[in-house]
Parts: sequence; C-alpha cells; structure tokens
Amino acid sequence: MDIQLLEKVYSYYKAKKPLYDNMYSYYKGDSDAMKNYKMVTERSNNKTPVNFLKKFIKEEVSYSVGNDVTYISKSGNADIVNDIDYYLEHWSEQHDSDLMKRMLTYGFAYELYYTDDEAQFSSKIITPREGYAHVDDFGNILFFMRIYHKRFDSNVYIDVYDDSSVYHYKNGFTDDEGESHGFGKVPVSIAQVSIEKEDDTIYKDIKGLQDAYETNLSDISNEISDFRNAYLSLFGFQIEDEDVDEMKEKGIIQVPSDKGRAEWLIKNINDSFIQNTLSTQEDKMYQLTSHINHNEKMQSNLSGVALRSRLISLEEKCKLNQRALADCIKSRLKFLFIYLNLTQNKTYDYRDIKIKFTPNIPQDDTSTADIIQKLGDKLSTETGLAQLSFIENPQNEIEKIKKESELNKTKINLDEAAGE
Repeated sequence: MDIQLLEKVYSYYKAKKPLYDNMYSYYKGDSDAMKNYKMVTERSNNKTPVNFLKKFIKEEVSYSVGNDVTYISKSGNADIVNDIDYYLEHWSEQHDSDLMKRMLTYGFAYELYYTDDEAQFSSKIITPREGYAHVDDFGNILFFMRIYHKRFDSNVYIDVYDDSSVYHYKNGFTDDEGESHGFGKVPVSIAQVSIEKEDDTIYKDIKGLQDAYETNLSDISNEISDFRNAYLSLFGFQIEDEDVDEMKEKGIIQVPSDKGRAEWLIKNINDSFIQNTLSTQEDKMYQLTSHINHNEKMQSNLSGVALRSRLISLEEKCKLNQRALADCIKSRLKFLFIYLNLTQNKTYDYRDIKIKFTPNIPQDDTSTADIIQKLGDKLSTETGLAQLSFIENPQNEIEKIKKESELNKTKINLDEAAGE
C-alpha cells in the first residue's frame, strides 16, 4: 500500500469527521440549540428538545423498508432466490432498516462484507464516522479504510481493504503484507442518497429550523415558568416583613387606606405571536422534508386511497431512498454470488435478480387483485403475486400452490378409488 496516500486520506477523513459527529448528535437529539442554550441567572432555565430529525428519518425508513425486500428471478430460476434467502438468513432482520437509517442520517453509508468465524457470508454497516472509501473519477472504490477502537483500549485501529487483501494498522501506517480476503475486489458497497452526499440530507434541510424551534419553545417554556414570579405591587401603604408569611398562608391582604391599592405586576405574553412562530417553523420542517403531520385531525371515514394520496410526496421521496438502497443491494448480491461460487461452486448472475420494495403504507390489494384477475393469462402468476403487498416470495408461493394442487389431486383419486 502507498503509505503517503493512506496518510492523506486519513487526514481528510479526520477533517470531515466533526461534521458527521454533529449529524449523529442531531439524530440523538443533542442539537446545537440545546448545547448552546443561553442560561439566565436566577431564572428558569429549562431546555425543551424536540427531535424532528429523528422522527422524519424513522418515518422514511419505516415507509421504505418496513416490509421485507423481495427478490425475483427474471429467468424464473427458483434456486437463485432460495439461495439468497438461505445464505442471508443469519443476518439481522433490522439490517436493511439500519443501513437506510444511517444512509439518511449522513447522506451515505458503507456495507463491508466478510466471512465470519463460521464461514458465513456476513456484513457490517460502517458510517462515515467510522470509515472512508477512496474512489476514482468513475466511482470505483480503490480502497476502503475502516477506523475503530477496541473496548478499554485507547489505541486507534485501522483496517485497509484493497481488491485482494486487508491490511491491519495500529496508531499509524507502517508496511504490512496484509492477508487475502478472497473476494477479488474491495468488499465494500456504498448506499448513497445522491452525489451530494451530506448536502442532501434532512439534517442539511432543517438544522436551522430545528435549532430555532427548540430555542423558541425553550424560551416560552421558561417564560411560563417565570410567570410564577409575579410581584405584588402595593400603592399608598406598606406591610411589615413578619406579616408576609401570614398573608401568603391566608391568601388575603388588608388595605388600610381607601387611597391604597394592591395589584399583581405580571408580564403580558402575546401567546398568538408565539404560537404562530412555532407553527410556522414546524410547518416549514414538514414542507421541506415532504412529510405530513399525522397528528392533524382527519375525517374518521378517510379511505386508504385518500390517505395514500396525502402521502404522494413522501412516497416519491421514499422511492428515491429505495433506489439508493437497491444500488447497494445489487453490490451485495455480487459479493454473495462470489462467495457462493468460491464455497459452493454455484454460478449466479446478479443481473438476473429484480429487487422489489413494497412501501409500508396503505395498500389497495383488493383493486390490485381485481386488475390481476381481469388481465388473466396476459400476466404471469409470479408477476401477479409480486404486486400484492403481503407476498414476500412469489416463487415460493407458486411452489406452495403446486404442492397443494398435487395433494388435492391425490386426495380426489383416493376418494374415487374408495368409492369404487
């Protein structure tokens, strides 16, 4: 490996890392508004965090990959789909949702492939806070750098992957022979929303609004708390200090003179102005992210189709998210098939696989079923089943139908034989 190039890339990674750390802080709810909230001595200083960024990211993840990804063989090869399901079965059920969550948080995320201790094809999600892919002008990954720490260890460990080997470094770069990873290319894929990366994120779109909303909400919350500190103004007379406690206990005060008076000195808070400001900021955040406020009161008889029409902008945005994830999954399948070729002597082509996402939003399966029925023999059974939201593996479903049909035929033949 070129040590000088590694040092330059590592320096660039460290220069960018503070930005990604701040993006992660916002996802956790630690915004600049809350970190830098100005305290006022001897006054109420409550902080009121409201994490819209996490809410929007989780909504998009739920809509995009809330339902399992479906794999369909274009050539009708059932083995390839079954092997994908089988050899990825040990992966976490949340893997794709975690990958998309990180992709939406930072604008992109990495998926690193390796064989685990049980010789299974496995993957680890790496964020821009933990790694960097050095690419050429065409987007091809030349090498990948993973930076990590071990528990109870202050050393910085760096693994560098190229197209043949992985090199292990600690606290700097030195000559290392490396060890083969067996994939024949850099075992990493990138899930990327767009070429703008971190500039095309919810963080970039609403950070200022999020800060303003939390600051204003905290201010008004403290104003309300400070409202308890209203002062009693006395005009034309005075009371002794020892009488103050008795006055508080009884809740009354005697005005000794007809010219005297007592009244509260309180703030006049324009609640309409404050509410309009907060509502405007909240509405702008929903507009910029193409989300809708589900807490708004809707008609009780709103149909699934009508509800989905309100989600058109969000659905279109989630389609872009799905396409970005699909690009990463295609690379994942490439490496899975390399693994299967090496370990099982199976040869598959990732281009034979169609990746289908089913949005986790109200689906009108009844209308879809009617369309499938009307098309009749003009539509294949597999394609028709793939359109239904509750069908995860159309080819498996067809096999089940065939088995049930054969069992029914056998049963009918046995019944006829018994009747004779």
